[in-house]
Formats: sequence, C-alpha cells, structure tokens
Amino acid sequence: MFCPECGCEFPEWIRKCPHCKIPLVHAVPPDPESMSKTISYEALVDLVTKNGGKLKIDVSTTDVGKDKRWTFPYFGYGFAWAKRMQGSFHNIPVDLLTAEVGMERKWVFPYMGYGYAWVKRMRGYIGGHEISLAAKKVGMERKWGFPYMGYGYAWIQEMSGECGELLRLYLLTTEVRKEKRWEFPYQGYGFAWTDKAVLTLTSKE
Repeated sequence: MFCPECGCEFPEWIRKCPHCKIPLVHAVPPDPESMSKTISYEALVDLVTKNGGKLKIDVSTTDVGKDKRWTFPYFGYGFAWAKRMQGSFHNIPVDLLTAEVGMERKWVFPYMGYGYAWVKRMRGYIGGHEISLAAKKVGMERKWGFPYMGYGYAWIQEMSGECGELLRLYLLTTEVRKEKRWEFPYQGYGFAWTDKAVLTLTSKE
C-alpha cells in the first residue's frame, strides 16, 4: 500500500498514512519524468481547440482492486473498484490511478449484507501532464440469492476534474463489469467496477 501524497510504502493492513493522514492506495501515479512526453501542454490545448473545443478519449480498466469481508453469522461484503485505467489518442497516452476509494456496507433482515465500493478520486497523466478527477455520480445496485445471500454493486458513473489551467475533464462510464461469488454457508459477495469509459477534455475558454 502507498500514500498518494508522500509516496511512502506501508503493509497491507495499514489503511491510512500516519504522516499525511489520508487513505492509502495500491499504487501511486507514475512519475511524470518517467513517462514519454509526447505532446506539449500548448499542443494539447491546441488539439482540443481544433476538435471543436472537445476531445474524447476511450479508456479501459487494466487493473482491478477487490476486497471481501464478513461478519457473524452470515453477512458477506464484497468490494471492487477500478485501480488503473489507460487509453490513448493518436499515440498520446492516458494513465489514471485510483487515489481514493469509497466504501459502504448495509444489511437487510435477516442475513443479507451488501458491500459497495467506488472510486472517489483518480490521479494520473495525459501526454505527460498531470490530471486529477473527483467522483460526481455513483451508481448502486443490490440483488439477492436464496436464502440469505446479498450482492451489492457500486461503480463510478461520472467524474470531473482539470488538466492545468486551460482544460476541464469529464469521465463517463460506458461499460460496467459485475461478478458475484459465495462461500459456505450463506455469504454472498458482489463485485462491480467501471470497465470502460470516455474521458472528455474541454477548453475552459
């Protein structure tokens, strides 16, 4: 586990950085110096302008985070989220890593537990330039299986953010992946995450 602020590494059981007081993530965004800067910021802004002030880039999830927990006697809670999303436009790379995950669990009488997890913040780079995104809209769904298995699904539907002083960002999920599992006797685990999305860059001017 890593701190997205200071970059320090910690054991899996630690959830929050003792120095920065923020939640840990499974990986830190790559160093911009280690990435190929395929385009200058001015050229990126110009590319958006030439596309009518709106540039769309398809991205897909390349790494998924999963966690499952249970409580006595029959409650199983499954959590999943997109850890990393990548894409490109005319060889301009996009690399996004989750910096913060939201989690919630609920239960329904008598023994059905529902776990939800979604991406709250993402950080990364486009063509070597830092970008940040924050959750704007979250999707949630719950299902059940006889007799006591509850399956909770959550995923990020929309995110927004910025790239420098001249570009706004908007991420819209286009495809969601869902999985369900169970363990003897009655624990059901639901997992869901954004599988594909469109990242749109627009000019602030």
